[in-house]
Amino acid sequence: MRASAVRRAANFTLANGAQMPKLGLGTWKMTKEQATPAVSHALKVGYRHIDCAWAYRNEDAVGAAIAKSGVPRQQLWLTSKLWNSFHDPENVEKCLDATLKDLGTDYLDLWEMHWPVAFLNSNGSQIPSVRSTGGAPIEQPELSRDFMVTYRVMEEMVKKGKVRNLGVSNFNIRRTGQVVDEASIKPIVNQVEVNWGVHNEELRNYAHAHDVRLQAYSPFGSNQNAEKYLSDPIVVDVARRNNMTPAQVLLAWQLGRDIIPIAKSVTPARIEENFKVMELELPADDVQHLTYEAQSKPIERTVDPTQGWDVAEEIFEDGVDQTREMELKGDAYVPPPAAESPAEYRLEPRNAQSYHTMTSSLSSTRRTTALQDALARRSHFGRGFASSSRSAAVAEAAPTAASEGPVAGASNPLLRTTPEAALQTPGLAFADGEEGIQRETKKTNMCTVRTSTPPAKPRRQHTTRKTFLFEQYASLLRESHLAVVLQHNNLTVAEMTKLRREIASIKLPEGETKRARLTIVRSGLMKAVCRRQTQQAMKSIEPLFSGPIALLTCPHLSPAYVSSLLNVVDRALGHTPPKAPARGAAFPTAAVANPRMVPLAAVLETNRLMEMPAVREVGRLGTLSQLRGQIVGLLSAPGQQLAGVLSQAAGGNLALTLDAHKRALEEQSSPSSSSSA
Repeated sequence: MRASAVRRAANFTLANGAQMPKLGLGTWKMTKEQATPAVSHALKVGYRHIDCAWAYRNEDAVGAAIAKSGVPRQQLWLTSKLWNSFHDPENVEKCLDATLKDLGTDYLDLWEMHWPVAFLNSNGSQIPSVRSTGGAPIEQPELSRDFMVTYRVMEEMVKKGKVRNLGVSNFNIRRTGQVVDEASIKPIVNQVEVNWGVHNEELRNYAHAHDVRLQAYSPFGSNQNAEKYLSDPIVVDVARRNNMTPAQVLLAWQLGRDIIPIAKSVTPARIEENFKVMELELPADDVQHLTYEAQSKPIERTVDPTQGWDVAEEIFEDGVDQTREMELKGDAYVPPPAAESPAEYRLEPRNAQSYHTMTSSLSSTRRTTALQDALARRSHFGRGFASSSRSAAVAEAAPTAASEGPVAGASNPLLRTTPEAALQTPGLAFADGEEGIQRETKKTNMCTVRTSTPPAKPRRQHTTRKTFLFEQYASLLRESHLAVVLQHNNLTVAEMTKLRREIASIKLPEGETKRARLTIVRSGLMKAVCRRQTQQAMKSIEPLFSGPIALLTCPHLSPAYVSSLLNVVDRALGHTPPKAPARGAAFPTAAVANPRMVPLAAVLETNRLMEMPAVREVGRLGTLSQLRGQIVGLLSAPGQQLAGVLSQAAGGNLALTLDAHKRALEEQSSPSSSSSA
């Protein structure tokens, strides 16, 4: 009864209304001997979601465990996948029928396309039957690119009643968008790798916007990374604070992001430990904290067969997906296109008509020169250069360009006075005088510059990661009421994590839900962000972004909260914050006791630049009710007492300011008075 209650309370409602259990048992890399006892124990514990695939080659063992469990079929959610060897439309149903037979059922709750890759397979029953000489499967690139041909056959299986829901697996944003746009039966699930090394936050956001739920295989990082991820200091710290095991933290993190984890284990104790996460819940702050930390790490996939299968197109396209998410947002940064130049340049000299005119008196529209007449009268000239008088056949081989006007001797191929025609002019053939060898001169074309050679490397493009970070930084500044620029020196990851954790633990003001955020930024990109801002205060802090810089952003202004933030920064490395000076005195510009985290400047409401002493003064302010009471009491005091207050500290500065404004107004009015007189 208890397991059934947990199962009913632990379902996700998918886009088409289907109820899918939040936690699934994975069967990847299970042998048949391991699969039967593992699935039997999982069903006994309370699992009702079993994830299978034809390629795992253990579905018959899974089916045997289900048959022995006695759990009614309508209480189970069975998932399987179409393998790459069956993408040919004639083989799709063969794979499904084999899966249904092995599992001992007449329908699947969810059937996914395992990979957007099609293998060449002659008999439709092997994995795969045709391989290259190097041992890699042979891809059908046309069918891989047009995977919708296969998906439409999968839709027919839904109409036949063999499948209730369709999904995809290992699809990136580009392919997910294509199948959502073109499918008549939309996919409700995309199963991809999601773990501490592959956060897939961009794909999650994109899929959520298109009503596609993410499933996460290898939530612990598979065998090669599980030990490293489960012993990560950040994961261990969150587990300690929430009284969970590290494995439960990684599963609860996925559930907190509305992702369905597929946890694989063959050990009964671990199967029970994983299932207990259905009774636990990770606080939203810790879910966000883990997501930020995972995003700060480089992507570390445990499964990426792009090179092993030698496929034509990259499967995951990491980095590109980070900018495809921008389709859901506005005000995205678009890098300017690189300068383009035409493929070739052509020159038209003013005296082009006089080129190639020496060999014939008819080769120019101008009057012949004396030298041309003399050469034409010498009969032996033709014997020296065999091509001095060209034959009509040669002339027809190179017809007159359309851009040339009808001139005398147009049949002469030497009358090529345009760059296009000059390129077609053959060289002069002649006989070597000493040896009698027939040669041809190399043409020197004075009218044309050669076509430019394309560069060996492609033109430098703006990296997609920079575009993504640019949008993130701009969003931070846009949504923050206070931004503090900090210079950090030689801070370790553990120290930075501790600092972020202390910031997250500061009590929020009443009615506020968003917390301050500390972000390590790229100085060059922050300069570009500042240049794009319209406020002068943002442009003025551009020179500060040099070297290692962190940005502390606060989404709201509260004196107590701001003061606590600055105190956390000061004591991050075990130092105490600077003591508050005597009344009326100023704070030091920087905390000298803490040189590894130095505040440089702050921007208030993106339009007012403040130095750090002024920011610290904000922390000394009282609440709104206290300030209101002080103002009312001050105005009701006698005039002599009011003057005494104005002469102190900040009040003295106010008096000096008012006096300066008075003198400025008097200076402005005096010239006008003299001119009118």
